Amino acid sequence: MYGMNMQNASPEGTNFFQGPAESSVLSLVSRIREQGNAFLAAALAERDIHDLLPAHGAVLHALFAENPMRMQDMAKRIGRKKNTVTGLINTLEARGYCRRERDSADGRGQRIFLTSKGESMRKAQEEISAQLLRQVWKGVDGEDRQACMRILAVLLRNLTDRDAGE
Repeated sequence: MYGMNMQNASPEGTNFFQGPAESSVLSLVSRIREQGNAFLAAALAERDIHDLLPAHGAVLHALFAENPMRMQDMAKRIGRKKNTVTGLINTLEARGYCRRERDSADGRGQRIFLTSKGESMRKAQEEISAQLLRQVWKGVDGEDRQACMRILAVLLRNLTDRDAGE
């Protein structure tokens, strides 16, 4: 997969740099995301929260910062397509974490509101996010963190702007 032998790949002891970095970067980023989601799912289960998925965290986090929020603003804030956000909101609404109303300023749009059940997730979300960030950055100094984020932002921009030329 993406030029990397995944047979012996494990989070511990794996040398991701055995091959050229150019061919393994997407595999590595994918595995980081996979492990991050596994961490989040386990942390939710430890708190006896079984009706949320890691993907729901971005929506709840955005609503903790701005409640209510227009659907199109939500898509921009969490960096997802509107149809993906609609699916996430549908699930969260069905499970009682949020509700939506027609936007009175724009009759075609919708505003998303946290419910009391959604608001009750704030502390758990903050704790889990802090745990995840501590785990992710363990052993990485501040300068390397900044360099990593800067490089990942360039890679994302390169893929996002692929039609803009080279």
